[in-house]
Amino acid sequence: MRTVLVIQPVVMRAWEAGDGQELVRYLDRVKGPTTVVETVAITLGPASIETFYDEALALPGILRAVEQHGADCDAVVINCFADPGIVAVRQIVEVPVVGAAEASMALALQLGHRFAVVSTGESAGPWIELQARAMGVESRLAGAVGIAIPVLGLGTDPDETARALILAANDLIETKGANVIVLGCTGMAPVAEVVRTALPVPVVEPMAAALKTAEILAELGLRHARSGLYVPPDKTKFID
Repeated sequence: MRTVLVIQPVVMRAWEAGDGQELVRYLDRVKGPTTVVETVAITLGPASIETFYDEALALPGILRAVEQHGADCDAVVINCFADPGIVAVRQIVEVPVVGAAEASMALALQLGHRFAVVSTGESAGPWIELQARAMGVESRLAGAVGIAIPVLGLGTDPDETARALILAANDLIETKGANVIVLGCTGMAPVAEVVRTALPVPVVEPMAAALKTAEILAELGLRHARSGLYVPPDKTKFID
């Protein structure tokens, strides 16, 4: 059995009875039969990550969650397309750490020549371009846009969310030549199948992509290099 720790890098007040349990049920459907998924949400930070400020607020909670819950897991998933804290977390654990954006873009490269991302908000396009540039895949990114529905509003009207995603994706397919669509928020998972059915190209849902990538890395026994970028930090430098 493998254990994958999935960190929700936002505060979810209704974790036990609401969105948290929906997340658990979705991950249970996606995971392999020999995988145990453990989920934890941060307790102090933003309710959603839509700006770099939000991301910065989430980082202490992410590191705290990893230090408290990551000792016995075989892989860690940071469940947000911003990939908040993945480099820092990779420096402090001895297991694979997977971000939703990196996993999705890497998977998209194997499905078509050029991919596009549909996320939320007006900053989505530039932010995703920065992510693609950091990964070295900018030349394969056909385009990135955000729909006019905030992260916390994605579940308010799932039909409207799906319509907006399909409209934006079709525009990227027709005008930018995208032949793979990546959904740019893990909160879009509930409508992913509707979007996938409506589009003529493959659609990558980032939460599933991250979890399955984590499973593969753990099964293969692969770990991040302990030199260069992922060298362990000197924790004695912390001053309180």
